[in-house]
Amino acid sequence: MKKVLLAFLFCSNAAIAQTIAYPKNYFISPMNVPLDLSGNFGELRPNHFHTGIDITTHGAEGIPVKAAADGYVSRVRIGPWGYGRVLYVTHPNGYTTVYGHLSKFNAALTAFSKMNQYAGQNFEIDFTLQPTQFPVKQGDVIAYSGNTGSSGGPHLHFEIRDAKTEEALNPLLFGFAVKDAVAPTAVTLVVIPADNNATINGVNALKKIPLKQSGSTYVFANAAESITVFGKVGFAIEAYDKESNPTGKNGVYGIRLACDGQTIYSHHLERIPFDKSRFINCFINYEEHEKHNHFYQQSYLLPNNQLPVYDTTVNNGYCFFPTEALHRFTYTLYDVYGNTSTVNFKVKSLAKSPISQSKEVYVPMYRVLAWDTTNFIEENAFLFETPDDAFYRNEIFNFTVDPAKEKAYSAKINFSELIPIQKPCTLTVYATVPDRLKNKAVLALVNKSGGRSYAGGTWNKNGVTAEIKEFGSYIVTVDTTAPVVTPSNFDLKSTSQTSFAALKSIQFKMSDNFSGIASYSAYIDGNWVLMEYEPKKKLLWYTFDEHCGKGKHSLMLTVTDKVGNVTVYKKDFIR
Repeated sequence: MKKVLLAFLFCSNAAIAQTIAYPKNYFISPMNVPLDLSGNFGELRPNHFHTGIDITTHGAEGIPVKAAADGYVSRVRIGPWGYGRVLYVTHPNGYTTVYGHLSKFNAALTAFSKMNQYAGQNFEIDFTLQPTQFPVKQGDVIAYSGNTGSSGGPHLHFEIRDAKTEEALNPLLFGFAVKDAVAPTAVTLVVIPADNNATINGVNALKKIPLKQSGSTYVFANAAESITVFGKVGFAIEAYDKESNPTGKNGVYGIRLACDGQTIYSHHLERIPFDKSRFINCFINYEEHEKHNHFYQQSYLLPNNQLPVYDTTVNNGYCFFPTEALHRFTYTLYDVYGNTSTVNFKVKSLAKSPISQSKEVYVPMYRVLAWDTTNFIEENAFLFETPDDAFYRNEIFNFTVDPAKEKAYSAKINFSELIPIQKPCTLTVYATVPDRLKNKAVLALVNKSGGRSYAGGTWNKNGVTAEIKEFGSYIVTVDTTAPVVTPSNFDLKSTSQTSFAALKSIQFKMSDNFSGIASYSAYIDGNWVLMEYEPKKKLLWYTFDEHCGKGKHSLMLTVTDKVGNVTVYKKDFIR
């Protein structure tokens, strides 16, 4: 059987991943807490791979964060999104460690940050530093853990990067003392037809098979299940991993698929370039994720898969069997620490299709989105343009147009949500908007229940043009509502409350109904003061410091949304 298999399988041109030896015991744990992970390297996330490990603090903030090795603070960054407060430390061995979602820096770095925030009159800063500015020794406290940025709860996001390439590396390959004696868990096996003529159990549709553990391996949960295929098919698997002290379902480090004893596909998540992370949308079965929110990891490569994580891909991982036979497959799932699970199953191949009539359907070329070149499609209601490599394979461009409804200035353009986009594409939706509102016109993404979310864009001659990174339903609407700013720790309506002597800070709740907050600035007595922003809590605050002494003062806060609507709040007070 192996000789027959080799007769039609051939090696692909996919990038081949390579494992190198990483220094063990060079880095220490960045906190004096157990290394319990709520997220690991390569964990599957919407539109990206997780590029570090998340060390849980079990709900606590303010735990001292230490430099993992000698080096220097090479970058300081503060912002409301992403990693929030984050530090980068570059080490002499060619690696950089990253510490994200911090509540605050140490005293010296806090002073440096505040000085530059005032100098640039901006809460958000991003500075690259020289080796002599903030050198650190292993174990020095550089910051404190927190929950800033796009964090779902208190924890420390910790990364190790290649200092030259900026690629994210798997920190667990550096010998950290994570307790892990637990093998990965296999959940679902998926068999997928590669074209319209392939069949699985007699039909041209994917087949999902739940799995269960049986001794040292995984088998079909329903013993009566079977797989019979004809034509070109691919396989995918749903799986996760845990540590000995689990706090969640984490990602699987490596997956290997063998057919009749020959490895036809394997990958391991050792390093991930940040500019390739969005290719997760062809690493998983995107359509099933959009429909059912499952991460089925595909064991085959689409044409525009540029991930450098693959060890072996024979025939790009696809299988085609020219004769009727029974084939034995094995999935092997493994983690960094050598814990391994296997899934054994059989597949019967047919020499003749069980479907009497071909499903091939003619599609005009203008309705095909080519993955490897630009596309330009203009219809009465819209114009759609793409760059090279915007998709992972050629896609059929299906759309419908619904007439304009209330509070919409255009037709609703409906694109299939099941097609992933790798690079931003340009969409212009033609519309009729009064001249006085054209500077407020934007695209909105409409969900299935009719809810609208801001999709950006600006007026362009006869419509709104925006860059989009997802398909869905789009309309032109306008945003004329200014942000809402409400005092949080004092009474807005009380004219008698002018004394802030007992307050340590001035706090506001800040929100916007549609496009979102673009900028904000506060002045006391005409001088800019630092307002900090926590979008998860919709909280904006100024902590009284040397820029506001005792006496009478006048505050002016200006908040602007992404369309240019402005709210100005003024308050006189006494300290």
